[in-house]
Amino acid sequence: MDIIYSHTNNWYHADFARRLYADLPEPLRTTTRLLNVVEWLDSDPSNHVVVVNWEEAVREPRLGARVAELCSRVAHIPRRTLLSAECVGTTWFELQFAEGIAWTDFIEVGWFGYPLPEPYRRLSYHVLGTVATRAELKQFQQLSAALDQVPAQGEHRPLPWAFVGMRTPERIAFARELVRWQPNGFLFLAEPGPARPGSGRLTGDGLERLLHQARLYIWRTQHAVPYFETFRVHDALRCGALPVKIDPDHAADFATVPCVFPSLTAMQEALATSGWANLLAAMYAAALARPALGDAFAAIITGQPPASHAVQPV
Repeated sequence: MDIIYSHTNNWYHADFARRLYADLPEPLRTTTRLLNVVEWLDSDPSNHVVVVNWEEAVREPRLGARVAELCSRVAHIPRRTLLSAECVGTTWFELQFAEGIAWTDFIEVGWFGYPLPEPYRRLSYHVLGTVATRAELKQFQQLSAALDQVPAQGEHRPLPWAFVGMRTPERIAFARELVRWQPNGFLFLAEPGPARPGSGRLTGDGLERLLHQARLYIWRTQHAVPYFETFRVHDALRCGALPVKIDPDHAADFATVPCVFPSLTAMQEALATSGWANLLAAMYAAALARPALGDAFAAIITGQPPASHAVQPV
């Protein structure tokens, strides 16, 4: 099996591809290769290719004039698995199918799955259900256990909140709410586009340094459809910050996780009644209830996905 990805288009998904490969259980890892799309075109392919976010892989800047070659090669591999990290129902999701690749398997990257649009409902659809490696789950256990030793409202962290994302009118308005509530947070709203070098977006290291100082990693939804940003939650938990999503229209769809609120006021009430440390402990518990990344992926690939990978009804 070959896992291929774009190595310069988006550090988020390149990092995910590397973490997935490193977390694969044996003997699957021994029989798997991790290659960027250019390396893959220069090698002999296996009969099963797993593409991490095709819409980015096919637009890898270093492909140059080899896009048609990539499309042709992928199309002729017997088993073609798409690992999708895009919100179902958006333009970015539709770009996963723009080149007409007939995927044999479709795996949703994240905690929840979503009803597919009509043209894609015949696909073999699976929900990965996790993005945390075995080592990261162990780290979550340690961070959760240490919460007994910190202030209940997280006052030991200097930044009350960090709000990072793409700029939209709704997010600009929400930023004003945040500043009125707690004026000393960190705000960074960038123009839409991939998180590639030179894009002006935060790097992985920069985001990690920021979240180690923030009590809340907060964001407002940018989609008109339900979507749970699993990577954001994962980034926060790795750094000991409380992930918080504000979604006025779809918070009820994610009632099983204690980090999605319909408004800033609802979040403030939860902090006042439960406390920052208790809410963060609940989020660690939710993450630890899920399997490790490599194990969940291996179960799907071998045809035995665990029951915890249920699709979220929306």
